[in-house]
Amino acid sequence: MIITDIWFGILAIFMIMTIIHTDTDLECGKFCKCLSRRFKRAICHGSYIPTLPVSVSEVELRNSNRTDIGRFALVNLTSHRVTEFVLSGNSICHINQEAFVNLTWLSVLTVNNETSLSVDRLKKALTKLSLNYTRKLRFTNNNWTYLPNDMFEPFINTKIKAVFLTGNQFSYINGSSFKFLTLLEKLVLENNKLIQIHFWEMPRLKNLRLNGNRLAKVPNFCNFENSLFPRLESLSLSDNNIGNIDKTSFLCLPALKFLKMMGISIVELKNNIFSGLTKLKDVSLGKISTLKRIEDFAFNNTSLKRIFMNNCKFRFDRIERFNPVTIFKFCPNVNYVNLGLNHMPKIPNILHVMFKPLDNLESLLLHSTGILDLPRNLLSNFRKLRDLNLQDNKLHFTFDHSIGIFGNITSLKSLDLSSNLISIINKTLLSSRLLNSLEQINFGFNPFSCTCDQKWLLEWIKQTKVKIVGYPKNYKCRYPNELAGQYLNSYTPTDDICKPWNQLYTIAIVLPLFGVSTLVIIIFIWICQNNIKNSVYLLRVVYNHIQGHVVFNESLNYEFHAFVVYCDADREWVHNVFLKRIESEEGIKLCIHQRDFDIGKNITGNIDKYIEKSWKVVVVMSNDFAKSEWCQWEVDVVQERRRRQGKDAFLLIMLKTIDSKHMTSPLRTLLESTPHVRYQTGVGEDLFWRAAAKSLQKPLGLPPVAVL
Repeated sequence: MIITDIWFGILAIFMIMTIIHTDTDLECGKFCKCLSRRFKRAICHGSYIPTLPVSVSEVELRNSNRTDIGRFALVNLTSHRVTEFVLSGNSICHINQEAFVNLTWLSVLTVNNETSLSVDRLKKALTKLSLNYTRKLRFTNNNWTYLPNDMFEPFINTKIKAVFLTGNQFSYINGSSFKFLTLLEKLVLENNKLIQIHFWEMPRLKNLRLNGNRLAKVPNFCNFENSLFPRLESLSLSDNNIGNIDKTSFLCLPALKFLKMMGISIVELKNNIFSGLTKLKDVSLGKISTLKRIEDFAFNNTSLKRIFMNNCKFRFDRIERFNPVTIFKFCPNVNYVNLGLNHMPKIPNILHVMFKPLDNLESLLLHSTGILDLPRNLLSNFRKLRDLNLQDNKLHFTFDHSIGIFGNITSLKSLDLSSNLISIINKTLLSSRLLNSLEQINFGFNPFSCTCDQKWLLEWIKQTKVKIVGYPKNYKCRYPNELAGQYLNSYTPTDDICKPWNQLYTIAIVLPLFGVSTLVIIIFIWICQNNIKNSVYLLRVVYNHIQGHVVFNESLNYEFHAFVVYCDADREWVHNVFLKRIESEEGIKLCIHQRDFDIGKNITGNIDKYIEKSWKVVVVMSNDFAKSEWCQWEVDVVQERRRRQGKDAFLLIMLKTIDSKHMTSPLRTLLESTPHVRYQTGVGEDLFWRAAAKSLQKPLGLPPVAVL
């Protein structure tokens, strides 16, 4: 019975609220819509504004065909406490001088996208606006080409705090227009066509936004030796045509804390640009694609805390463009650095030298910078580092060099290693000290190997409290081929499968067998030495006879037709073009280290093993190949094949022309002694593929006939 009464009570309350809502909604009229639960805001689009609920305090006349705001057009708002009034996207071309006279509580006035309304007509209507509570004016996207010098004269001695004049067509503004707004704190002149602006003294201005204009230089902020903006804290000059800044550009801004200059056109960051800004905290220099050089003392400022220099495509990998020792040496209090979407040095130790002075660093963003490797001591000084972003690089940690990279840091809370080339994650990479401090980690979109080496990671994921961003959706197997595309969490290696073999067992078995086998071989050779000599003689006769008269397919004696030597920068062409054409269309089986090498084994051992399993060798050459020390080592290794089997054992492909400064002695020797083919697209591409296939199928050159 009690439960039934409760349900009836709830139903009654619901019906009463529905009736109240319906009645109130009807009060908004046919051409208006009241928003929010308490009907605080009304949007009207008809030819007039009807009587609205008493609760309405914000009114917007939007997208109507109304051309005139007459003397009594807003009379129905007289009894309301309207604090915000908006005209947006109408066809208004005239406003009566006394149209706003009854908006006595108005705090915010917005005139937006009224392209038929001239600035002079609006100025006259403002003379009768009640100014007791007005704090903010928004005149945006109205296609005005000029601003009258007396535009804000009616607001003299008022408490206007903010003015927005964005999205108009101003090419020049005389700052005296704002001299009447003595308490103005925020001025927004974004997205106009300003070529020039002369400011007037505004002693209380704190925020000035000039981004999205056509300024060719930084405006003058000085009045003789005094500042026009002594309290200015935030200045935005982004997306202008500013081509030069120096240490005089920001004089007379003693209180400046935030400086934004993204997307400007400077070529050089000169010395001591920011040194005079003693309270500066943030500098934003993102998207400056024209930047070519940074001088030694460019960031000379001890108050600086945050540096945004992302998406500049700056060549930090070219030492002639900056000095890694001094670039951050004179801003030791910086705690945030964003250098994403630039080109970081290929030599790991240069990274360490760059960031070593930043003892107070808390956030370091190096996403999409082409980093191949990290020095072991990179994070050794960062005792306060909380956020490290290494997303979208080319990191591929191995057991040997992963130890020590993250091991000494305990302050890190967020680590992003996603979209790299990491195949195995184990406890040598993520030490227990690091895991105890982390709150979230992201290593999605890596080419994971679903092998027993991944067992530690899978077990850790099951028991950890660290947030693993994107798991399991962004974590898939890449190797082995039969598991490619499978989600990592569906791979469940067991102890029976992955139980490691004790190396002592191997030693205990192999040593006795080796001893016995050696003894048997010695006895056999002693007894049969004469027969062995005769057999060798006969084999040599048969071999030379076949060599001289019968051509047979030597490649059948090898597991692979050819071993491919290439650098990581040319991997996309090798995998997606060369491999597809030669294997799929010509039926020639190639050995590719990223696909065919034994996972977990030493790379030099893998190279020796699989070269021996390959009939021929393909060398894909380019500038990046010539610059790679590792590729040069591989050339030295395969040279032995050249000496033993002659030039037909090689297919040399010149993918991209090698500059003379990168041409090494071994490469020059190889090219001079062995013919090569040059890859090109379009006309001649078919000829290239025919030549490559014929070269790979051609029998090895016959050695001189031995004298028996």
